[in-house]
Amino acid sequence: MSDWEKYLKSPKKIKLYVIHTGYVHMSGNIHFNPKSPRFKAMAKDNRFNPVFAYLIEHPEKGLLLLDTGLHPSFIQRRTGNFGWLLGRIVKVRSEPGQDVITQLEKIRIRRGEIRSIILSHLHLDHASGLPLFSGNKGLAVYAGEGEIRAVNAPFSLFQGYIKNHLNGFTLEAIRFTNAVAPFDRVCDILEDGSVFVISTPGHTPGHISIILNMDGGPFLLTFDAAHRKANIDEGIPPKGDYSLALKSIRNIKSFIDAFPKTRMIFGHDPDQIGNIKILPDYYE
Repeated sequence: MSDWEKYLKSPKKIKLYVIHTGYVHMSGNIHFNPKSPRFKAMAKDNRFNPVFAYLIEHPEKGLLLLDTGLHPSFIQRRTGNFGWLLGRIVKVRSEPGQDVITQLEKIRIRRGEIRSIILSHLHLDHASGLPLFSGNKGLAVYAGEGEIRAVNAPFSLFQGYIKNHLNGFTLEAIRFTNAVAPFDRVCDILEDGSVFVISTPGHTPGHISIILNMDGGPFLLTFDAAHRKANIDEGIPPKGDYSLALKSIRNIKSFIDAFPKTRMIFGHDPDQIGNIKILPDYYE
């Protein structure tokens, strides 16, 4: 019996809310790595792509927010809080009320109740909504150690990071405690076998994905380790470090091959959004 089989034999009564905060767009097949030998044969796809945040409701550990989605400032101005340069490169579509705070209020959760946030990585479309939580006392914000280094590196803006999104926050590096095949680094973040952070570098240096051990079966949130289902099915990693990203999608595929009933949500898949339960609905 594998370690994952042992973990998944003891599911937890947690809820997963999917929060759709709008859409982003950049020209070209930005969700596939051009170093792939199959990249040139791919049809061009210039669709807008959904941006998600997620809320985990744990009966004992409370609320855990995963990513923060798009900031509501995009309603007032085209560039939102992406800044003059990236705000013109990355196009956004968002409607009033799509921000995380407003949507949490629909299920009677106030922003002050959020005490823990995990960021899959620190790219602008995943950390854009973080400033909305700047007043939360005792808030812990977690990210991969590689992300913390990357955002503080010179010229990180040109890698898709906006330091202003992190103003006033102290990021805590996720402490990976062990390896659970096929993943080299895993963290049981709530220490009860309910929420596993898995290291999936490549798209960015410290990118992470999440495996939820739920009553209804395991649930894998790839975030940008696999923008779309096609990344997994076709074996084409996202942009970033090609070798690391390829290893990450192969590890994800190995996991879902071993546990084929695993439910999944991909990072930005426009073909999937119509089949996803969106807040106020939820998964168990």
